[in-house]
Amino acid sequence: MGIRTRSVEESEQAMANRIKVPKLEASSFKGWMFVLLAGTLLAAIALFSGGGFSLTLGGATGVTGCTMKVLPQQLNVRSSPGTEFAPVETLTGGATVDAQRVVTNGFRQLTGTNRWALNESLAATPGSTC
Repeated sequence: MGIRTRSVEESEQAMANRIKVPKLEASSFKGWMFVLLAGTLLAAIALFSGGGFSLTLGGATGVTGCTMKVLPQQLNVRSSPGTEFAPVETLTGGATVDAQRVVTNGFRQLTGTNRWALNESLAATPGSTC
């Protein structure tokens, strides 16, 4: 008893007989165009209404709900809440930063690891919940 092998042409013909791709009609694209436009519009609305897209300048994203503006020309960011700790970063006046609602020894905790700035040198931005 011999084993019969199929030729490439026979295999392709057998596969073509099993898979039927419907012919696409122009009318089937009309409904999909509406779906595409509606989906794009809804995605844009979701992004701009706070669903993940921020137009805040200066690095603040508003993720904490507490966004602060730097008041002096330069503001030192320290690793802990106190002037005895060396600055680890300097913020430029007018920049906005995300902050926590935590204030210790007159220093406000900023987002990130070990970031503290003098609270009196920061002002909450409009709409911020600090």
